[in-house]
Parts: sequence; structure tokens; C-alpha cells
Amino acid sequence: MSRDVALRGLLIGALAGIAGFVAGALVSGSESSVVLLCAVGAAVLGGAGGYAVLYRSARAIHAVSLAADRVAEGELEQRVHDAPGPVGELTHAFNTMAGRVQHLIDGIAAEEARLEAVFDASTDAMVAVARDTSVRFLNPAAVGIFGGDMSSAIGRPFIETARDFELDAIVRRAIASPERGETTVITFGPRRIPLRASAAPIPNGGDWAVLLMLTDLTEVQRIDQVRRDFVSNVSHELRTPLSSIRALVETLEEGGVDNQADEQEFLRRIHQQTDRLTSLVNELLDLSRIESGAIDLRPEPLQLGALVAEAAGLLGTRAEAQGVTVRCPKPEDGPVEADRASILRVVTNLLDNAIKYSPRGSAVSVAIEDEGDLAALTVRDQGEGIPPQDLPRVFERFYKGESARSTLGAGLGLAIVKHLVRAHGGTVTAASEPGEGASFTVRLPKRYVGRR
Repeated sequence: MSRDVALRGLLIGALAGIAGFVAGALVSGSESSVVLLCAVGAAVLGGAGGYAVLYRSARAIHAVSLAADRVAEGELEQRVHDAPGPVGELTHAFNTMAGRVQHLIDGIAAEEARLEAVFDASTDAMVAVARDTSVRFLNPAAVGIFGGDMSSAIGRPFIETARDFELDAIVRRAIASPERGETTVITFGPRRIPLRASAAPIPNGGDWAVLLMLTDLTEVQRIDQVRRDFVSNVSHELRTPLSSIRALVETLEEGGVDNQADEQEFLRRIHQQTDRLTSLVNELLDLSRIESGAIDLRPEPLQLGALVAEAAGLLGTRAEAQGVTVRCPKPEDGPVEADRASILRVVTNLLDNAIKYSPRGSAVSVAIEDEGDLAALTVRDQGEGIPPQDLPRVFERFYKGESARSTLGAGLGLAIVKHLVRAHGGTVTAASEPGEGASFTVRLPKRYVGRR
């Protein structure tokens, strides 16, 4: 192309030279050799000049054309060399335009990548639907709820992916009324998953007419149930001793006690129930302080084996009355860095819990294992064990399984254990086989790391 343009320049220059020759001949009327040579020279110079000028311009234009084609095909880094002369404005303008286009496209790609990362990382299901209700996009959380795979859902009607007429109706209403969205709670699928469905119209969203967001409310409902259970259990635990105290006091006030011995017995029971209330309130306050991080931990080097021996001594009378033997590890086992009072309370609560559910004549065993950076303390009993349905909830406040409802205690001991261990950066787990007893394992970092 550039050579054709240059040849045209050469032809134009030659014609210009010939025209000059003819003009000179007509003016002078002479056919001398000097005039002829001048005419030929003019033709050659004119042709060469036209060829040079038009060839550079044509070559620059051709380079811009090729670069523009490559940019159109996605090669955004394409640039051309700045040409001298007037055509340089063209090459400079093209390079500036190409740079801006590349910057713009890179910005759009980065924005899309960020948006896709947000959608992919979201635990809420997101589905983009076109005006004809075909699926245009869905994130992994949505694939997890609806099943199947992403590629098979794209382009198909939403109802075929969701298989739920209530969700489909929500989307259709949002498409029909783009000025407002809709949010409601439904139960979805055979497992009756509670979902909060929110359909938001997208003005000027291209083929994205509506974005449907689905939030799984299973955990929210579980936490709400735990809260209701907590309120119910607190009310029950407070009502029982208060009712007993009120009945005893009313009997005393009405003169229903005839002798001093009975009166002393009534007073002893009132004192006992008052202690029970005080213990409950103190445990609730302690648990609240531990959960909020307000507890003051003072880590120091200590031996878990020595703390087990101390806790077993504190519970010796109770274990003897229950007819239960406590088997302790060596005092020097389990070196850790932790708050002494807190870990002693952890061990005492675990031993107290094991003694409580151990049959007469059985043994509670305590083992300590070295696990590298961790020290593991396990307390095992030989009781009836924990039913599978109760095992995931044993560390909840006030939770008591059916087999434990008749026992004393408010059900806060294991919750306190869990939060004290967490405050030290450790973990506690429970394991059990019905009829074969239960075991609780506490793992603590050997070096104090604090709450995780």
C-alpha cells in the first residue's frame, strides 16, 4: 500500500516536471539541449520528492492501520513509532488513544475481577437474571444451594435451576416492577432450609435485570433457639430455689414450725437455696466476663499433672462419697504457660463432671500427652456416655441432656471450661460412645499465646 502511494507521488512529480518542460519550450521556442536537460531534471526531482514525502506518510498510515487492527483483536499493548512531519500528529494521537484504551480496559478487567472475587467469596447465594428470567450469572454459594453446575445453569430459565415456584415468582415480580425490589423469608427444598430471599432490580444493568440474593438463616435460627433456651433455663434455675425459699419463709411466717429443731432445719434449707442462687449468679457473671475478655489472665509456668492432683484433692470428699476413684498422671507431666487459677478451674470442672456421671465403684482417669507445641489433657469416665444428639451441644450454657436433667447443677461448668480454654488460645473437644463413658480433651499451647 505505501509503495503504491509513493509510486503515485513519483508519477505526479514526473508529470509536474514534464509540464514545466512544455511550458519552457512554449515560452522560449527553443529546442536547445539546455532546456531539455532542465525539464528532465525537474521531472526527476519532482518525482523523487513526491515519492519520498508520500512514502513516509503512507508507511506511517499503514503502521497505524495494522496497529488499530491488532488493538481491535485484543492486543492492547500495540503502539507505532512516532513519524516525523505532519503525519506525526496522527501517530502520536493513535498512541495516546491506545494507551487510554488499554488503561480503561485494564480498569474494567480489574473491576470485574474484584466483583467476581466478592461474589465467589460471599456465603450468600447470588443469581443474576435477565428480563426473560434466564440465568446470566450465579456464584458458588448459589450452586451449592441449587445443585448442578454453573455452566449448565447459564442461559436456562431460572425456574429450571431453582425448581421452586415461590422463588421464581419473587424474581418475576421484581422484573415486572423495576422501581422496587422485594425481600421475604421462605423455606427451600426438601430439607426446608430457611432462606431470606431479596430480589433487587438493576436499572441499566444490560442483560442483568434482577439480582437475587439468598441468605441461609439456619445458623441464625439456631442461635435464636439457643437464646430462647438460655432465657428459659435461667428462669427455671432461678425460679426453683426462689420458690423453695418463699415456701420455707411463708411456713415460718405462718407459724407452721412447732419446735426449734424444725425451725433450724428450715433455716438450713433457706441458706442452702441462697447459696445455690449465689453460685448460679456468680457463674453467670464469671462466664460473661470470660466471654467478653474482661478476665485478667496472669500466665506462669506450671505443670498440668500437679493441677490435676490439686483438683482431685479438692474433690476427694465428693469422689469418696460417690465411690469413684480418680487416677492422676505424674505431677511433673504437662508443662505449660498459663493462668494457674483458670486452668485449675478447668480441670476441677472436668473432674467434677466426670465424677458426677460415674457409677459407684468405677474410676475416672486423667491422661496427659505431649503433642509438640501443645499439651493435651484428657479426662475419661466410665459412665453411660453422651447420646449422639447431645454431643454437639454439651458446651452450650445451661444445656443438659435428658440423662442429666435430674442431676444438680445449672449446666454452666462445661461452658466455662470452653471459654477459659479459648482465652488461652486452646481447644476443648468431647467424645463418647453410649454405654462406654465420655472423654473430654483440652489442648493448650505450651507457650501462652492468648485468645484466638
